[in-house]
Formats: sequence, C-alpha cells, structure tokens
Amino acid sequence: MDIVAEEMATDILEEIYKQSDWQIGQFLPEACEGDEYNDAHSYLVRLVARHIAIKTSVITNQYYDE
Repeated sequence: MDIVAEEMATDILEEIYKQSDWQIGQFLPEACEGDEYNDAHSYLVRLVARHIAIKTSVITNQYYDE
C-alpha cells in the first residue's frame, strides 16, 4: 500500500502544482514574475497541503505545525 500511496501522492501533488499555477494567474498581475510569483506559488501549495492535512486529521491544530 505504501508504494501505491507514494504514487498517488506524486500524482496529486502534480495536480496541486497545476491548479496553483492557474489560481495564481487569476489574482497576480500579469507583470508579476520571478521571486514574487515563485513565493506566491510555494505559499499556495503549502497552504493547500495544510488544509488537506487538517481535513484528514493529520494535523489537529490548524494554527501551528505539529
């Protein structure tokens, strides 16, 4: 099961990256590039992962890392 879970995680993470690209394009100005874009993308990916962890009870306190 661990091998299957690892493959699924890879596929899901790729989809999160794609969705994050699309979502960032909706709210950042077109002139935005470089560090600003990368920082926003990284933050959004981590935020999505945090929400998934909270919804699946991996993290029980939503206000700090465990």
